[in-house]
Amino acid sequence: MTATPDPVAPDPVGGRGPLALKLARGRAGVLTAVAVAVLGGSAFVTVGGVLADTGVRSSVPAERLRGADAVVTAPQTVEQAEDLDLPLPERAGLPEEFTARLAALPEVGTAVGDVGFPAAVHTGDGVVTGADPRTTGHGWSSAALLEDAALEGQAPQGTREVVLDAATAAAAGAGVGDRVRVTAAGSTGDHRLSGVLDTGATVVLFADDTAADLAGRTGGPREGTVDLVALRAAPDVSEERLTEAVEEALAGEDALVRTGDRIGDAESPAAGAARGVLVAVAGSLGGVLVMTIGLTVAGALSVSVAAQRRDLALLRAVGATPRQVRRLVAVPNLLVTLAVLPFGVGGGYLLAGVALDWFASLGLVPPGLPPVLGPLPALATVVLMALAVWLASLAAVGRTAAAPPTDALAESVAEPRVPGRARTWSGAALLLASVGASVPALVLGNEMAAVGPASASLLAVVGLALVGPALLRSVSGALGRRLPAASSALTWLAVRNLHGHSHRVAGAVSALAMLVAFALSQGYVNTTLLTAQAEQREDGGLASSTLTAPALGGLPRGLAETVGEVPSVAAAVTATPTALVWTTEMPFEEGALHQEVPALVLGPGAPEVVDVGVTEGDLGALTGDTVALGAQTARSLGAEPGQTVTFRMGDGSEVSAEVVALYERELGFGRALVSRDLARGHLTGDLAAELRVLAEPGRESEVREALDGLASAHPGVEVADAAPDASGAGLAANTLLNLVVLLCLAGYVLLSVANRLSAQTLRRRAETDALRAVGMTPAQVRSLLRREAALIAVGAVVAGVLASAVPLAFAGMGLLGRPWPGGPFWLLPATVLVVAVVSWLCAELPARRLTADR
Repeated sequence: MTATPDPVAPDPVGGRGPLALKLARGRAGVLTAVAVAVLGGSAFVTVGGVLADTGVRSSVPAERLRGADAVVTAPQTVEQAEDLDLPLPERAGLPEEFTARLAALPEVGTAVGDVGFPAAVHTGDGVVTGADPRTTGHGWSSAALLEDAALEGQAPQGTREVVLDAATAAAAGAGVGDRVRVTAAGSTGDHRLSGVLDTGATVVLFADDTAADLAGRTGGPREGTVDLVALRAAPDVSEERLTEAVEEALAGEDALVRTGDRIGDAESPAAGAARGVLVAVAGSLGGVLVMTIGLTVAGALSVSVAAQRRDLALLRAVGATPRQVRRLVAVPNLLVTLAVLPFGVGGGYLLAGVALDWFASLGLVPPGLPPVLGPLPALATVVLMALAVWLASLAAVGRTAAAPPTDALAESVAEPRVPGRARTWSGAALLLASVGASVPALVLGNEMAAVGPASASLLAVVGLALVGPALLRSVSGALGRRLPAASSALTWLAVRNLHGHSHRVAGAVSALAMLVAFALSQGYVNTTLLTAQAEQREDGGLASSTLTAPALGGLPRGLAETVGEVPSVAAAVTATPTALVWTTEMPFEEGALHQEVPALVLGPGAPEVVDVGVTEGDLGALTGDTVALGAQTARSLGAEPGQTVTFRMGDGSEVSAEVVALYERELGFGRALVSRDLARGHLTGDLAAELRVLAEPGRESEVREALDGLASAHPGVEVADAAPDASGAGLAANTLLNLVVLLCLAGYVLLSVANRLSAQTLRRRAETDALRAVGMTPAQVRSLLRREAALIAVGAVVAGVLASAVPLAFAGMGLLGRPWPGGPFWLLPATVLVVAVVSWLCAELPARRLTADR
């Protein structure tokens, strides 16, 4: 028997693209939902790409070293084999002998070993200093690196002469030969202005011997070192030839040669560290962005496919192949994607500049770090979004395309059959996994406790989306059987609609539940961190006042002793934030894991001004080569009281210290406490950042008055009532960054969900027309849709709250000791209100169109 050939199915691409466009007609609403999802998603992806690209390729323009052809520095990062290099928070030094070694090279015309130290010039209005007050002071020889700087006067001689830039000299109202008051390395005195340099950089230059002494290079841990060696090439020597010669001369040494734009990183190590922060931020948000955008785009595309199910089923019935059906769906969605991508990508480039400015205001990156607006983020965004839409379209239409024509026709007029067990069990497994991911929060008492709950809530959202149809079918069925007999017919019909269309309704519930879970979990996890930090600082901060001097690069030397002699002062202890690098050998992998441990350097008498919740040992023993560790940090690092441990200080120097105490309040005071003796010579500027002062009981106002008097006698010194604890500043900035980024992402999800729900409601014209045909009034139809929307909103809120409840409870128990999170209570009702309003608007406005007389 001869087989009858299948009819030739329409080809939506090969010359018959108009068929795909015809199928797209009348689907403006669902295509708008796709467009909005792609538009917002592409903007977010582009921002992340620009930040990552900026972190890799950007650099702060050099100012003081603009005249150098190459700069040699010590590495400012700790290399990690399979992760981002760890930036060092303090300036690392080089052996001073490198200067003479490089100066002897025939390719080098000038070699300058440069050192920096805190310096500020006093004026009638306060003090003038550089971008980093801790390193504004330098030796006179570094003037050779200033580009075309004309000198009026002469080089400084002895210990009491100084050269300033023209702007600083003018601010001080001084000319060559006049006396200027300068605070250098914490000591204030009058100096003769021997010269003025006409340069745009802020410089305070001393004689080289004096500069070496002020920078602590004539004794102590930094004796015989320099911050960097700046080079000028000999005549007719190219930059490439100079670099090759220097690298050959320093082969095997722990040193880096920087040229061109990277000289700015050598001048300001904070710029290099900031670029690493940008890469880390882009990477840490990448997972959340991909998952959120993926779910949002997939949801919008599922509505788009549902709107075409009947047409696609008819095409299958007349012989269209599964491949052709998939292309008929994917092509219009891809065309919409390509149409809106330029706007999303362009908006992303604009937002990236705004984001960088905001990061600078938070202190996460240095001001003036230029964004890199290259083509790579745009290309990556276009490829990623187009691929995501194509794959999501194929996944959304997969069931209809693969089903036999008879089944496809049946499902086009009725709800698809009950979801498979694999989908339901996969969702249940993810829900259980979300509980497991939250468990570490119970035992971690530091910022790492927030990682698990934040990830767990996203797992729970995906799990809810998978288990949603089966769960909703069961719940709505049970609700329908238990409805009171007095319930109105509209209420009964609304419940039966939910039960009979569990696939469609589960998509709406899952979308809104994702918004609820996202807002609550991500919001409350971050506010819980801030609450825990604030509580620990409040409970453990005993000081009544704090003195700081950021404009001077640190507190003047001797100020702590002077304050300690003030009547009614019980204790005065210095404190400086820094970070340690702890290295742990990996038992099953090659190499080692390097961890950054936020730390606080404390002077003698620390127990008088801080109560860190010591559990073992004695914090009073924090003198000499000693360190105290947070209990959770010590457990993770395998350290115990009395044990001698080896780690790196913030400048990369390896030291050994005895662990004298373990404590609980890691969030409020850092994960490690370091003695001032151990930290001396390992901090940029080497001055204390703050002085915590404890007044005798009832004498606080008297002490505050005395401190105000001391501050007025020391311009640049500031007094505050409560200890700010700078060790937590980084956590607060990072938490605020997370909150704002997540708020923007929640807004994107909200807008996409609203468009999706509106498009879903507009698809029900045939259904509403049928209800009108059997006698329902327009008001009754709208009331029915409103009741359905109310049930959907209730289901979404309950599902979202349940998805985030366990992770947040675990975070609360781990960080606050109670089974609920910290933060403002209003976030919960505000989220519920937003969901309710969105559900109502997405039902009411389309319903008015559906019931309008035609």
